[in-house]
Amino acid sequence: MHKEDVFVTTPEDAGKAPQSIPATLVRETVEGLPFYYPGFREVLNNSKKLEDIMADSGLQTLLKNMIGDLLKAQIDRRQYYVFAGETGSHLNPRNNLGLDVAIYDRQLLLPSMITNKYIDVPPKVTLEIDVQVEMPDADGNLFEQYIVPKIQQLFAFGTERVIWFFTKSKTIIHATAAETWEFPKWDSDIDVLPGVTLNIARLIEEEEIKL
Repeated sequence: MHKEDVFVTTPEDAGKAPQSIPATLVRETVEGLPFYYPGFREVLNNSKKLEDIMADSGLQTLLKNMIGDLLKAQIDRRQYYVFAGETGSHLNPRNNLGLDVAIYDRQLLLPSMITNKYIDVPPKVTLEIDVQVEMPDADGNLFEQYIVPKIQQLFAFGTERVIWFFTKSKTIIHATAAETWEFPKWDSDIDVLPGVTLNIARLIEEEEIKL
C-alpha cells in the first residue's frame, strides 16, 4: 500500500523544524493516522538501524505461533485459514493493519485472492498480543487513538470478534461486533469460535514462560 513520509516534532526537538519520518517506519495506519515501529526514534537519531526494530521479540514470536498452533488443532481447516505472524490487512485507503493471528473463512478468502499484496477480505476473528507500535506524539493515548479505533475499524470491515492480550498487565479485551466489550480474567477460557477456546494463562504456564 502507498505510504508517504510524515513530519513530526519530538519533545527533544521542540523549537526546531519538524523532522521527516520515512514511510518505511510506518507499521500500521488506522483512520489515516500512522503508527510506527517501536524504536523508530532511535532510527531517526541514528542510534539504531531499521532492521534492528522491525522484527518481533522472542515472546511475540512464541505466543503468535503457540496460539496459531492451538487454533489449528481445534478448528476445521477445510473451513478456515489460521494465519499467525503479521498479516497485512487492507481495509480501505485510511486503514492498513497488521494482524498477529487472523482466522479467515475460506468461503470469503478464496485461493485466487491470496497474492503478494495485503489481504482485503475481513478476517472472521483476530487475536492481538500487546501493542507493537508507537505514535509520533510521545504523549499520545494509544488506547484511545490506536487500540479502540483498530477494533472498531475491524468491526466496520466485517470482523466478528477481536481478542487482545496484554501480557504485562495480564489483561484481556474480548470484543464482539454484536455485543458489549468484556474484560475477562487472565486465566479465563476464551471462546474464539463455536467449540474453539483459548486459555492464554494455561498456554503460557505449559511453556514455562515467565512474564
